[in-house]
Amino acid sequence: MDVSQYLEIFIEETKEHLQSLNEQLLVLEKEPENKETINEIFRAAHSLKGMAGTMGYKRMQKLTHDMENVFQEIRNDKMKVSSTLVDGLFRGLDALEGYLDNIVNTQDEGTNDNQELIDLFAKELEMGLNGGGAAPAADQAAPAAAPSASSTTNGLDVLTINETENEAIAKAAEEGLSAYAINVEIQETCVLKAARAFLVFKALEEQGEIIKSLPDAQAVEDEKFDFDFSVVVLTKSTEEAIKAAVMNVSEIKDAHIKKLEAKASAAKAEESPAAAATATATAAATAPAAAPAAKAQDNKAAAPAAKGKPVVNRSVRVDIEKLDDLMNLVSELIIAKNGLVAISPTELATDEVRNGNFREQVEYLERITTNIHQSVMKVRMVPIESVVNRFPRMIRDLSKKLDKKMELYMTGEETELDRTVIDEIGDPLQHILRNAADHGLESNEARVAAGKPEVGSIFLDAYQEGNNVIIEVRDDGGGIDVEKVRRKAIEKGTITEEQAESMTDKDIIDLLFRPSFSTAEKISDVSGRGVGLDVVKTKIEALGGNVECKTVLGEGSTFTIRLPLTLAIIQALMVVIGNEKYAIPLGSIQTIEDIAVSDIKYVEGKEVIHLRGSVIPLVRLDKILDVPDSKKDAENLTVVIVTKGEKLAGLIVDDLIGQLEIVIKSIGKYINNCKMISGATILGDGEIALILDANTLI
Repeated sequence: MDVSQYLEIFIEETKEHLQSLNEQLLVLEKEPENKETINEIFRAAHSLKGMAGTMGYKRMQKLTHDMENVFQEIRNDKMKVSSTLVDGLFRGLDALEGYLDNIVNTQDEGTNDNQELIDLFAKELEMGLNGGGAAPAADQAAPAAAPSASSTTNGLDVLTINETENEAIAKAAEEGLSAYAINVEIQETCVLKAARAFLVFKALEEQGEIIKSLPDAQAVEDEKFDFDFSVVVLTKSTEEAIKAAVMNVSEIKDAHIKKLEAKASAAKAEESPAAAATATATAAATAPAAAPAAKAQDNKAAAPAAKGKPVVNRSVRVDIEKLDDLMNLVSELIIAKNGLVAISPTELATDEVRNGNFREQVEYLERITTNIHQSVMKVRMVPIESVVNRFPRMIRDLSKKLDKKMELYMTGEETELDRTVIDEIGDPLQHILRNAADHGLESNEARVAAGKPEVGSIFLDAYQEGNNVIIEVRDDGGGIDVEKVRRKAIEKGTITEEQAESMTDKDIIDLLFRPSFSTAEKISDVSGRGVGLDVVKTKIEALGGNVECKTVLGEGSTFTIRLPLTLAIIQALMVVIGNEKYAIPLGSIQTIEDIAVSDIKYVEGKEVIHLRGSVIPLVRLDKILDVPDSKKDAENLTVVIVTKGEKLAGLIVDDLIGQLEIVIKSIGKYINNCKMISGATILGDGEIALILDANTLI
């Protein structure tokens, strides 16, 4: 049995358990007596321990085992939750996340034993238990009761050795190997008996060769045994080494070992090489299915190198009703296809009737494909909760690190986004929240002096608006000093004094999104107002969204992120430029205007139009895209007004084709130097059209 096939599931489920532990510990810190929370933490730690043990990650298993011990005593009211213990448990979670990162990257947990944390838990146990010794491990909680005669004998005495196995034992004795029968008892509290048995088989395979098991390997794998099983192993190891190997597996109660001697009749095997060969073959055939695990273990170092990193974060949990809807729609699609096939030229009907039937079937097909699209989109949608639920822990840690009192308030966690967007949005949000905590909120003393509550507030709100999802991060801190940013920008040479005079406050704040621009007086290891904001902007715009900031000095700042619901299929306006077709996402279009060439004005040498009180710069796409101009002498121009936040621009196109639902195809790294192209789509006639990114053009 090769456990690597379960690696992806292990990684996904471990992430869920660690997130659950983070959330429950935050509750426990505020409500140390909350029994429900204590039980939840114990269950999550127990599950993690079992999973890590099954996969063979000993260090991870040991650490979760020690955390479980602590909560066992807390559950039994033998000790109380202290702030030192909570801090230690959070550090324990960080250590487990470190193990998980190593496993994701190398399939191995690494070599850090985190001994100081294990010592801390032991010390807390000792102190919590009123000066008593540290609580023994769960699988060694009490000395194993002396096994009754039946438990000692039943497992081994019912083990019979047939002639073939007897010959194998005799042959092994000639080669200096000993044969041992081992009866393994599993703790009655064990949840995954088959997993424990597998680990015992794996440990014994490293000691020698297993030639028999009772019950047989398949029954053990299917968990068709009580709380004990027996094996016969041929080995060079001592009885003590074998027992130690078995007892090293967690949740094993005891192991009884008896040395086996070959019966005299086995001497015939010496005379008959064929019999010896048969014995060897039979021994191999009767070895448990778990035996290949030894080879898997030997090749462990080579495996990661050959396979590379496991694929993670590729799964989406889907409500069965959504899949039912999808299945029904696919059934309808087959019916529609059959309807189209039925309209054949040989049908005894007039062209008019045939054309009418064809149009009906096409309309039917169109309705179904639209519904399938919507259904698949729902399947791809994931609540934003999967990203934001790690932030309360982050704010709690920052509060302690910065010595500032702060609270995070979140709303709209149920708002759904496409999985591909969800995977990318975490880092930008983390940047903005760290900025809010470090430089947005004032110190406790400054807040009190300003007549504000001592505890600062950070708000994270998510909600849907049309085809976009809006995420707002607000703080009630000191806001951004626009004049300070203006002076810093001039000082750094980002802008000239003349430019600074004509720039609005919003233009100045936008400078914060420039690379390496920060107003921080000193660099902190947490953040700086501006540090990382260029990364935020780049990442959000790569997802087809935009980010902007509003601030009021003394009252706080608001960062607004606008993201598309999905990246796979969008509504777009198809346009013609020269002899080429392009798509402009409908979400970024405000209006389409017919502008007389005589209405074009010039500001600082650049073309603009004055439209309903706004001065809008023009972008001649034919020049940017290097397409020959087919309408040089036209008196009127078709201008598509696109928007990015509050900014507008007019894209001059030659012709409009119309609105179309398009499937976005990535063009990989072929033109990665051209940011104005966000992808491509395949049109109905097989032609390729590039998709323009309005954000970059603006």
